[in-house]
Amino acid sequence: MSYEEEKLTKAIQVLKDLEKRCATQSGWLKQVTQRVFSFSQQVDSKSEQSLAEQLETQIILADSQVCIAILTFLQQELSAYLKGGWVLRKAWKVYQKVYKDILTLYNEKIGELQLPDPSSQNLSPSPELPNESADEDLVAPSDIWDVPDLKIGKNGYTNQHSRLPHSKSANLKPSDPPSPSKTTSRFSHLRKSMSVSNAHQFWSARMDSFSSSSISFYNISSILSTDDYTNAKIDKETLERLMGAVSFGYGLFQLGISLLPPSLLRLISILGFNTNRQNGIACLMYARLGMDMRAPLASLSLLWYHTIVRPFYAIDGTNVQAGVECSEQLLKESEAEFSQSALFLFFRGRVCRLNSDIKGALKSYQQAVQNSSQREIKILCTHEVGWCHLIELDYQKAGNSFTLLKCSSRWSRAFYNYLAAICAGACGDKEQFRLFEDIGQMTRNMPKGTQLDEFLARRAKRCPNTVETIDAKRTVYWKLLVFEMLYLWNALPSCNEESISAIITECKEVSSNVESDRNEDEPMVGLSKLILGGALCVQRHFDQAQECFKKCLEVRSQIPTNADDSHVSAFCLYELGLLLLKNEQTQEEGKNYLRQVNQYSHYDFEQKLNVRVHSLLKQS
Repeated sequence: MSYEEEKLTKAIQVLKDLEKRCATQSGWLKQVTQRVFSFSQQVDSKSEQSLAEQLETQIILADSQVCIAILTFLQQELSAYLKGGWVLRKAWKVYQKVYKDILTLYNEKIGELQLPDPSSQNLSPSPELPNESADEDLVAPSDIWDVPDLKIGKNGYTNQHSRLPHSKSANLKPSDPPSPSKTTSRFSHLRKSMSVSNAHQFWSARMDSFSSSSISFYNISSILSTDDYTNAKIDKETLERLMGAVSFGYGLFQLGISLLPPSLLRLISILGFNTNRQNGIACLMYARLGMDMRAPLASLSLLWYHTIVRPFYAIDGTNVQAGVECSEQLLKESEAEFSQSALFLFFRGRVCRLNSDIKGALKSYQQAVQNSSQREIKILCTHEVGWCHLIELDYQKAGNSFTLLKCSSRWSRAFYNYLAAICAGACGDKEQFRLFEDIGQMTRNMPKGTQLDEFLARRAKRCPNTVETIDAKRTVYWKLLVFEMLYLWNALPSCNEESISAIITECKEVSSNVESDRNEDEPMVGLSKLILGGALCVQRHFDQAQECFKKCLEVRSQIPTNADDSHVSAFCLYELGLLLLKNEQTQEEGKNYLRQVNQYSHYDFEQKLNVRVHSLLKQS
């Protein structure tokens, strides 16, 4: 959680040991031996238990492989991407066959459960099923969730797991009367959320277009034969637990992979599998109703997606509140048991921050720190506290938080040092000279390769490192670097009206000075116009924002596409394309601007922007 190299290495080793143990217990040789020598004993209780254990072991195997891949990806190196991709491929195969086995058993023994069926999906990517196909719909608000207490489930049995509220019918309930095609949706068992609503519509429209053929891999490597599904004896409670367990891993896998940059998605397709974001969300929505430890983990995964991933990757553009309704419902249904949990308090703080309720966010983070005995969670909350103060443009308090993190966290001290330094410059505290001096030293000594490392190395060149040059810079120079952080982290929409107005005033002043050939206050050419356009978009002054973006591209027209600050041009093209796509008459022009982003490379947060551009072009 703290991204510290020592703990990441230890976690990977623990997971590899677990993977070896599970692989030993469920290897193909053991499966063949059991089939040959234990067939006659399949009806006794020992065999029944071994079937449940075998399914559980393979779920744990796949879960551990996914965790290994995620930790490997955090290294953000080409070799790490290749290793992680191979591990994911192994996990995908295990998930596919175990998910199919358990879903089939569930349908045979308990009743039909309308979850995504892996046997109806092709393993190769299909242009008909883009990962971002439903992203456009995510912007629109959905129907309110209906979550009364559960009495009797859809299949006529009582769910033993009562600590989370359920729907009486556990069905999706569209606001309009459902059509016959909708009532047969593959998601009709789930409570309705924004994301599941889109999955509901998506699968209803697409199900008939799926290829009926499936890969023979399922029949070869499945634990159970066709007859075994009917003859297997496994109790209902165990089967319900296993269904929730495999849905968690299978859903988290699909959701996580769907968020990779387009270049990595192409690599993933070469490895032989593809994913669908809405399938992942639907499986996690089901898994959160489970009976084991994965249920709260599924809720945390959904909260992570709605409160961190969606705003950070700008999946919904500047509408950072698009996932707030879902998040509030997830927190509400977990309140009885986890209201004082540090992690749930952390996500409550994230929801408050997205709603621009900074006071509420700070209160939640402070309570999470008090309730947690884990150093990692305290560091995580301190990080968020610093960003809350930054959103309020309280440079002094933000700088204090980042200075504390620089001293207490072993993850990217250079990053926290940079944040503390620009905050010190923004509030005119030139006495913190050591912070500015450390920027250059830390970036020279840190390993290169990650996007954040490259970002810091480029910013070190923009930061003066002598007393004379620091004194020569006005506070607005450092404020622009703070505003750039808010823009790149998609935090501008979380600023209140007072902060946005202050940002607009500062940027207009710098822009007018630049036009008068006084450009010493602007760290990068056109940066003030890019931030000004972003702030105007938050105020919904889209016409004025377009003018700002066009002026930014104009003043940068002579700058090479591979310049250190080329991210200003790339993000400006994206913003302009996004605005033009809103109008049917200018959609083609907007697409052209988005395609022009491809002419830039090796700029700050290139992969992050590519995900946004890829998503927009797929929607349009």
